Amino acid sequence: MSVALCVNLLKNLTVRDMNKITTGDFKNYQAQKQRQLIKPASTFLAEAQDILDNGVNLTGDTMPWFHTHDKFRFREGEVTVWAGVNGNGKSIIMGQVALWLTKTTSVLIASMEMKGSMTVARMCRQGYGSDKPSPEFYKRFQEDTDLRLWIYDATDAVASSDILAMIDWAAEQKFVKHIMIDSLMMCGVNQEDNESQKNFMGSLTTKAKQHNIHIHLVAHCRKSPAGVKSHTPSKQDIAGSANIANLAFNVIMIHLNEAKVQARKEGEFVDPFDYDGYMIIDKQRNYEFTGMWGFYYEPDSQQWTDDTPSSLKYNPHNKPLAMAW
Repeated sequence: MSVALCVNLLKNLTVRDMNKITTGDFKNYQAQKQRQLIKPASTFLAEAQDILDNGVNLTGDTMPWFHTHDKFRFREGEVTVWAGVNGNGKSIIMGQVALWLTKTTSVLIASMEMKGSMTVARMCRQGYGSDKPSPEFYKRFQEDTDLRLWIYDATDAVASSDILAMIDWAAEQKFVKHIMIDSLMMCGVNQEDNESQKNFMGSLTTKAKQHNIHIHLVAHCRKSPAGVKSHTPSKQDIAGSANIANLAFNVIMIHLNEAKVQARKEGEFVDPFDYDGYMIIDKQRNYEFTGMWGFYYEPDSQQWTDDTPSSLKYNPHNKPLAMAW
């Protein structure tokens, strides 16, 4: 056998061996990742006992309004879709919720539709309870939100891969527990491609479970049906793929009292005890409650308040009062 032939055989053998080893290593690596996900059922026993003893509704982070606490909570490893018609207050309410959450946990807001300074300005109004916060309040805001409130400073459409990378970094490096994305249409997802929306929603649910965090996503609704007045939207009205609602753990619909809004515009009598808007829990996968709450809007603070028609009777001029942060 010639020297040249031996060299060629050795080269081919080396290539084959390298390929075989590389493939095997890759399979072993993939298998190791999957093995880590296979656990004894008893691993989950303590958490299961807590669910059965206390109820799943008592776990997770609350919203600012006390009458919601025993009905709905933001649990780790879940995705909540906030939906409603454009201009109905989804971002305002989510900002109010974010401010409340900073009392006990950490939040990152990725509002690509609004500058970071505008987001913070609105949250200062909500926290102070008026449109002109005091100098002392700004100092308190900084002290209370440093390392608890983060802003993703991007004001244009962002590639979906960058959004997912941002989630990884925020959860792993800053230990953020709530990530609020406003909105789906700014996440580099093709609005005409249902498969693209499905894949992105699937990625969000994976990230939420992977990092044991809660992800909030704003989605828009289609316009009300022609000729229908005071249409109350549901998860079926979310624009785009049905999988946006199907893959979400929770769906919260935000809906203004359109009749009251229109009456104000036309200078007609407005009953102060009629609610200004409604929050509808349209889906909650891990608890049985679905239903609707009415709220009043306090314009100076841009808060949705937890006043009730009975408490409103005792407020000056029957106007809602801002809540304390």
